[in-house]
Amino acid sequence: MAKAFSVASWNVEHFGARDGRSRQPVRPVQPIVDFLAQQQADIVAVYEVRSPEVFWPLAKAMPGYQFHMTEGPQMQEILVGIKKNLSAFVTQKLNFKSGQSTLRPGLLVTVQISGEFYPLLFLHLKSLTDPKGFGLRDDMMRRALKFRTTLDRASDNGQSN
Repeated sequence: MAKAFSVASWNVEHFGARDGRSRQPVRPVQPIVDFLAQQQADIVAVYEVRSPEVFWPLAKAMPGYQFHMTEGPQMQEILVGIKKNLSAFVTQKLNFKSGQSTLRPGLLVTVQISGEFYPLLFLHLKSLTDPKGFGLRDDMMRRALKFRTTLDRASDNGQSN
């Protein structure tokens, strides 16, 4: 079976964050951007984006992509880049926030390749190691599995790609 498309997904801890006192980046942005560009994936997702300042280096290093980013009161966002030659629909999904306004929403990217639709849910689960964190993570996973059932029902053959 031929490859339909490729995806690179990377959790870069506090990507774009700056030190509170010096206002210097916590980690250099450019090496991460260069590595992502070298992958040449059709879709690139980066989790824990802390600043819109990472957009310009990405846009410069990856001119053949369109970028989308979640938005809300949370401190960390999900950023997705999609090659411009792909037909895609991007939607921010709030139903994975488990009733917590500061949790990250999901980002649903539906790509159309050769008449087939491929929904991809980019979701960054809560990672606290206390009971509240475990409960939130469990709830977010249950919501994601329920969403998969919704996608299956919406597909032509009862099973989404």
